[in-house]
Amino acid sequence: MTGIGGVEMGAQAARSRALAVLRVRSRALAVALLPAAAAVILLVGGSTGHLAGGGWDVLRWVVSVLALCVLLAAAGVALVVARSRPAVTPTVTVAEESAPDLYRMVRDLADRLDVPAPSAIALTPDCDSWLEDRTHPAHGPPPAEKHHDDLAGPGGPAHRRSATAPVLVIGSPFLW
Repeated sequence: MTGIGGVEMGAQAARSRALAVLRVRSRALAVALLPAAAAVILLVGGSTGHLAGGGWDVLRWVVSVLALCVLLAAAGVALVVARSRPAVTPTVTVAEESAPDLYRMVRDLADRLDVPAPSAIALTPDCDSWLEDRTHPAHGPPPAEKHHDDLAGPGGPAHRRSATAPVLVIGSPFLW
């Protein structure tokens, strides 16, 4: 079991990793903008006449081309990062036909808690369980909507299962 100290240490470790990522991102942005800033200084200095002459003109062109190349490379990296897929924990979806009792138990628990039933159940080798939103494009198409008439009896709870409901991911050690 993790005590209060372990939770605080975990939060501090996560915070320090997040700050490290932010430092790397800030430094990468500064390196990408530095040639552009130098090109702006040289262009403004040339237009005001303070940095005029043969050597300054060549330097102005070289720095401007370098700044353009660096900004294009940074835009390419930003596009790759923006289009990247989030990390997905390996899971195996359990078909309802292969574990009808498990699905029935989960639906019954969801009804008792008055929450939507998950759209599917999956297993993972991790030692944790969670609800996972599979509507993100990284997960592929959402599971097909299924209807269960056994939940909607006379005066019974209404059907709460939909294709946009999260998937219940169960850590396989919890099944033992």
